[in-house]
Amino acid sequence: MKNLNNNIELNVGLLWFSAVITLFMLLGTVTDRTRNRPFMKCFIALLATNIIMLLGESGLWIFGGSPDNIPVLKLSAFLSFGMGAVLEILYAYCLTGFVRERQKVSWKYANVIAVIGAVYFCMVVISLFNGMLFDFNSNGCYVDGQYYFIVRLLDSGILLLEILMVINFWKILTLKSTVHLLSFSVLPLLAMPLLSYWDPTPLLMATTVSLLMIFMLFRGELTRQLSEKEIQIIEKDKELAQKERQITESRISTMISQIQPHFIYNTLGTIHQLCLEQPEKAADLTENFSQYLRVNFSELSNSVPIRFSQELNHIKCYMNIEQVRFPDIEIEYDLKAEDFNLPALSVQPLVENAVKHGLMGLESGGKITVSTYETDTDYCVCVKDNGVGFDKTLVNDKKKHIGIQNIYERVRTMCDGNLTVESTVGKGTTALITIPKEETI
Repeated sequence: MKNLNNNIELNVGLLWFSAVITLFMLLGTVTDRTRNRPFMKCFIALLATNIIMLLGESGLWIFGGSPDNIPVLKLSAFLSFGMGAVLEILYAYCLTGFVRERQKVSWKYANVIAVIGAVYFCMVVISLFNGMLFDFNSNGCYVDGQYYFIVRLLDSGILLLEILMVINFWKILTLKSTVHLLSFSVLPLLAMPLLSYWDPTPLLMATTVSLLMIFMLFRGELTRQLSEKEIQIIEKDKELAQKERQITESRISTMISQIQPHFIYNTLGTIHQLCLEQPEKAADLTENFSQYLRVNFSELSNSVPIRFSQELNHIKCYMNIEQVRFPDIEIEYDLKAEDFNLPALSVQPLVENAVKHGLMGLESGGKITVSTYETDTDYCVCVKDNGVGFDKTLVNDKKKHIGIQNIYERVRTMCDGNLTVESTVGKGTTALITIPKEETI
C-alpha cells in the first residue's frame, strides 16, 4: 500500500479541513444558550483543543525540512502531542459531566485519566529539551524519539479506560448515547493500524469525526430537553389557568350563595319602611346595602388576597344591615392581630352563616364574636356564635354547605391556609381560618 506520509498537500489539506469542521462546531456551541452547562463548557474546551492540536500537527508538515524552522517545529510538536494529552483529559470530564446530569456518578475514572494525561503532558514538555518522545535532525525533519513507543502505550491505555467509562455508564445512557460516546475512543483505535504507512492524520481525523458525532448527540439531547422543558412550562401554565378558573368559579359561587334574593328583598323592604318612618336611618341603611353589594360584585375580579381591615369593613357593613332588621343580635370584635392578608369574602360569609343558620333559629337575640390572634406560624380568624348549631357531619355535604366549601377552597388555593368548622347542636358553631405567616407577606 502506498505510503502517504510523503504527500504534504494531502495531509495539510485534511488536517485543515478537520480544523474548519471543528471550528464550525465550536462556533455553534459557544453561541448556543446551553453553553453554560458544565459538560458543555468542557465540550467547548475540547473543540478548541482539537483545533490547536490539528494546527500544531499541520505545522510539522508545513515547516518540516528546514533547519531554520526547528524552533517553530518544536512548538508545533508540543501543540500536537501536548494538546492530545489535554484532549483526553477534557473528554473524560465532559463524559462524566454529561452522565452526572442524569445520575450522580463518581469522578474517579476522569481523575485517573487526568493523572495519566498530566504525566503524558509533562513528558511532552521534557521532550522539547531531550527529544525523548520526538526530535528533529539536522535537516529539520521530524524523527520519533527513543521513547516514542510510550506515546502509543499512553494513547491506547487512555482510550481503553475511556471505553470502560462508557461501558460502566451504559445503564444510565441510551443506546444512541452509548454508541456516540464510544466513538471518541473506538474510532482512533480502529485507525491505529493505518499508522504504519500514514501517521498521524487518520488518527486525528478519526478524533474529529467522533467529536462531530458527539456534537450531534449533545445538540439532539439538549434540543429534546428544551422541548420537554417547554412542554412542562405549557403544562404548568395550563395548571395555573385551571387554578385561576377554579378560584374565579369559587368567587362567583360564593357571591351567588351569599346574595340570595330573599336577603335583597328583605333589605329593600326594610329600607322602604324606614323611608316612611325614619328617613335618616333609611339613608344609612341604603349606604350600607350599596357598599355590601359593591364589595360582593367587585370580588368577581379580585384574584389576590386583601388586607384583613378591608374584610372587617365588609363584615361591619353587613352587620349594620342585619342589626337594623334584628336589633337584638349582638356582634363583638376581639382583634389581637390585623396586619395580614386573606381572600376577600372569606370571613364575612362565615358571619352571615352564623346569622342565618345559627342565630335565626333562636327565639330571640344571640351573639356573634369575631376574634383574631396570631401564633408563631399562623394568623387566625375565629367566628363564633351561640346559636342552634348543627350536626358536624353535615359540613361535608357540599350541596348544603357550598359557601363553606368555597371559602375552604379559596383559603387553601390563594393563601395555603385552612378552614375548620366545629359545631354542637344547641350550643353554637365555631369557624376558624388559619393563614400561614409566610403566605401573608
